[in-house]
Amino acid sequence: MATIDGRPAQYGISLKQLRELMEHRGREGINKINELGGVKEICKKLYTSANEGLSGNKQDLDHRRDTFGSNVIPPKPPKTFLTLVWEALQDVTLIILEVAALVSLGLSFYKPADDEDQIRL
Repeated sequence: MATIDGRPAQYGISLKQLRELMEHRGREGINKINELGGVKEICKKLYTSANEGLSGNKQDLDHRRDTFGSNVIPPKPPKTFLTLVWEALQDVTLIILEVAALVSLGLSFYKPADDEDQIRL
């Protein structure tokens, strides 16, 4: 059996189990941790320390990266311009300004009657 730093090269917990664990929050997350034996048991299965973390050995880190993948969260795609415009249009201050602009536009087409154009009785 292959070893790394005197321990087995395989871990007692699978990548699938870790992904399932990371999908849960709050009470569900705590229950999932307890299903896996608790924090200490998870650390034991991953050959790490809850207090000190990983050993920092390059060979160990490379093996973990190969086994579990890089520890990165993929970035969210940026919002489109139209999405940003729509969100901006939902602002209360901007809505008031939009209404004022419409009233101003409506009043610009209104032409009051001149005194000369009034019909006299």
